[in-house]
Amino acid sequence: MTAYKLITILSILTLFFSCDNNKHGRQNEIKRVVFATGGCYGHCPIQAIEIDSSLKFKYHGVEYTDRIGFFVGNITNDFWDTLNFKFENINYKQLDSSYEHSVDDLSTEIYIYYNNKVKHIHGQSASLPDSVLTVYQWLMTEIKRLKMLSTNDSLTFPTIIEKPLPMPPIPENFKFVPPTVEDK
Repeated sequence: MTAYKLITILSILTLFFSCDNNKHGRQNEIKRVVFATGGCYGHCPIQAIEIDSSLKFKYHGVEYTDRIGFFVGNITNDFWDTLNFKFENINYKQLDSSYEHSVDDLSTEIYIYYNNKVKHIHGQSASLPDSVLTVYQWLMTEIKRLKMLSTNDSLTFPTIIEKPLPMPPIPENFKFVPPTVEDK
């Protein structure tokens, strides 16, 4: 009877652990997500984040964010699965590429890499469909909760909106002289 009990216990434990592994064995189609916000006519965050299926992420906070600089970190399987699930639920492949019906709100840019393809979505946050805005707001909230380690590496992202144009300094001796009637 002891051997029977031992085999039963081992069988139950094997079944339990194999079921637990399948929970995190979700086959996600998305392999990488890059997300950036590029400011507005105010104090909107300028930042970029990249997350991939290896559960690693990198972050660049440029301006109006809690973290300024370059950061790296890890996410959980649950976070990655949730992100994939949220994009799948909004049918990301069928979304338009551009949502720019307004001009004075937060600029956004998302790259979704899947099956050797890339879905690029850009626009203004107020112009996004409600379903996309819900995922966007979830991601913005979750970015703030991720544990990040500062890095001295200059991380690169395929996005462009988080890169503010460099402004050359105005020389101290610069004087603006309006044109006169004779100049016209």
